[in-house]
Amino acid sequence: MMQMGVDTLPFGGVGNSGLGAYHGKASFDTFTHKKSCLIKNFAAIGEKLASGRYPPYTDGKLSFISMLMRKRHGPSLKYLPYLLTFALGASVAYGITVWQKMGGEEL
Repeated sequence: MMQMGVDTLPFGGVGNSGLGAYHGKASFDTFTHKKSCLIKNFAAIGEKLASGRYPPYTDGKLSFISMLMRKRHGPSLKYLPYLLTFALGASVAYGITVWQKMGGEEL
């Protein structure tokens, strides 16, 4: 169940179902596909916090796990031009202040 949290890990086969690699190069390659394996030593507190991964899966556990495994979108670039304009203005103001302190004339 925890391996599904990383959707780029292979899940033991070719294609989505894990089937389809029984013809080809060698039978050894057919039956030795990469699989993900979780090896983690949780302390007692960590084990209690991670107990949601063990059956029985109640409605609360399932909703919590599905919330954790939901795809997250990166930050929106909607306000990036405004942020860059603000940063440029702040940089120019700071540069003018430093220039004046170094003995430059007033603008």
